[in-house]
Amino acid sequence: MQVKPSETIGYQIRLIHNQIHKRMEAKRKENGRAPLTGMQRWLLRYLSENREKEICQRNIETEFHISRATASNMLSVMERRGLIERQPVEHDARLKRLVITEDALGMLQQANQDIFVTEQLLTEGMTPEEIACLRKCLGIMLRNLGEDTALEER
Repeated sequence: MQVKPSETIGYQIRLIHNQIHKRMEAKRKENGRAPLTGMQRWLLRYLSENREKEICQRNIETEFHISRATASNMLSVMERRGLIERQPVEHDARLKRLVITEDALGMLQQANQDIFVTEQLLTEGMTPEEIACLRKCLGIMLRNLGEDTALEER
């Protein structure tokens, strides 16, 4: 059976992605002060959730599936903006631990609220079972595309 390109799953996911991006960018501008980009929000959230661990640049590269150059550039910008600090690690002078700053924690709190509101909007009218099924299907799609970390694990 032939499916119109506009009815394909990939196209619909792209439309959803674009709408999420538009809403998050609008919220980012609303929030004033030097706003966070989407990737900065995700990275700060990761650092916040893993404050007790020694998170270094290599962990960021692995967790977010980005190149060394991309991670280095992004972390440099975040350090200049005062969102993170690089602190020496006792066991290896070459490594620097990434630490979220207090200012960034405040910004992250607002960003998390924006994400929560967007998630509520995305799942409005869905039952808990439908949401669970959607998460499972998205995880299968990610694995099919070669992503080795399922959504449930994040």
